[in-house]
Amino acid sequence: MNSLSRRKELFLAAVIAVFCAYDLIATIISIWDFTTDDAYISWVYARQLVNGNGLHWHVDLPRVEGYSNFLWIIIAAFVIKCKLPLITTIKFISCFSLGAGLFFLYRIGRLFFSPLLSMLPIFIFSHFLGVAWWTVSGMESMFYCALSLLLIWQCAVALGYHPVEENNPAAGIHKVSTRAWALTSVALLLLCLTRFEGAIWGIPVLLFVCCHLKQHGVRTVFAESRTIYIWGAVFFICFLLPYAVYFIWRLDYFGHWIPNSYRCKALKPGQIFTVDLDYLRVIFPLLIAALPYFLSVKDCRHWLLWSPSVLYALLLWEANPVIAHFLRLFLGPFALFTLLPVLGVIVFLGYFKQHKMDPKLLATGGIILLTVLFIPGNESLYLQALLKQYQERTQIRLAVAKIINTQAAKGSTVLFGDCGIVPFKVSLRKDIRFIDSDCLNNAELTQAPYNNDLNLYAEHIAAQVKPEWVITTYEPLLLQGNYPFEMLKRKHFFDQYQLIITLESGWIYKLSSKKSAREIDYVYKVYKRREQ
Repeated sequence: MNSLSRRKELFLAAVIAVFCAYDLIATIISIWDFTTDDAYISWVYARQLVNGNGLHWHVDLPRVEGYSNFLWIIIAAFVIKCKLPLITTIKFISCFSLGAGLFFLYRIGRLFFSPLLSMLPIFIFSHFLGVAWWTVSGMESMFYCALSLLLIWQCAVALGYHPVEENNPAAGIHKVSTRAWALTSVALLLLCLTRFEGAIWGIPVLLFVCCHLKQHGVRTVFAESRTIYIWGAVFFICFLLPYAVYFIWRLDYFGHWIPNSYRCKALKPGQIFTVDLDYLRVIFPLLIAALPYFLSVKDCRHWLLWSPSVLYALLLWEANPVIAHFLRLFLGPFALFTLLPVLGVIVFLGYFKQHKMDPKLLATGGIILLTVLFIPGNESLYLQALLKQYQERTQIRLAVAKIINTQAAKGSTVLFGDCGIVPFKVSLRKDIRFIDSDCLNNAELTQAPYNNDLNLYAEHIAAQVKPEWVITTYEPLLLQGNYPFEMLKRKHFFDQYQLIITLESGWIYKLSSKKSAREIDYVYKVYKRREQ
């Protein structure tokens, strides 16, 4: 067998690193103008906070926790307060988070592999098209992903795991690290502050710690009893106490245990396992490659790699697919899962003792081939077409915002089911009140008597609210409209309104070299109440 020299291995690792950096940077630059509409929901709350109105959707409406990313809102509010360009600054923070996340993923890899093999999870992760897409989206996705990778890395280091070159087989278990345990606790706190479900990341940590202590013995891991008390105190000070304060404040401020964003979108009747199947389609080739590792004898670190994927699959088993496009909510679990196929290939190659090539070279070639063939990659033409289509939809949203800004009378109420950039652009007019026809930013739809009776809420809108403006949305390709609007139509609610304009967005595709066609995917209709 031709063994790979240290210098050659580092050179190949550097080549993969440069390629990944180039691929990501080129893709990010090509889709830099993409900003998802949902990002503006958080920025509405951030602007209200800066203006001294607290975390309100609108000062005249009941408090509602329509966001799912508290810490991200605080960051956005700080950016607004400092009068920095909001969208650009947020995107740079997200890009920095991506770089940090890739570094953390590499450090996790080094706990298992040599430098060359540690680059393979980064190659898989950076190749996936959702990574660049959500990095520039304006959402907290990559920030949250980086925190999850920091948590897993420091958790393993806290219990004595070190990069493979530093392992000394004769030394047995390494000394635990209180510093790393403190960083683990802080990372878990930041995850919980960033997204409500962040506490779920405590489960892989708990499983790993319990397994490790059972396998090696408490007295072996903690040579001194006082170390256990120190770790308990660190966890209490760095996580339990501040998170308890935040959670109690949240409960008192909004009056609900669970945010609207989860009650409205985490459970969607008729969408069972849709989000999970999307994730499974992406990771299935990686899962097959990882099978030899799952069937082998392994230490407790395996809990850290696959359990987050299972936990998120359980959490999102009935979620609305719109919230998880391109695996947005699975990015952290997916990043950790990328280590498993590398481990599987290494175990598989270990069954064959005679190789003409170094197993690390064979594993590298196999993983690269697997990734290119089966993992959806950063296809420039596809992403730019998707960006163009999304920008067209953004333009018609801006057109709606302009109509409301210029034509709506003072104190008007607007009923709208696509709340994002439109309320953000109109929010400078503090007299305009947006009512979300979905329950996301609508406190009334999450409590009696309307939470279980949308028909009754439609009657309430028609008889009591009587909004001056109504903006409906429809997705022709999915044959999907907004359910409250459908019920209002049945009650002849729109007979009292005048259709001001119909706006459409869609895909343009070529039928031949000279002909093209347009497929409509979104339709907006702006209605104004007739003068009585």
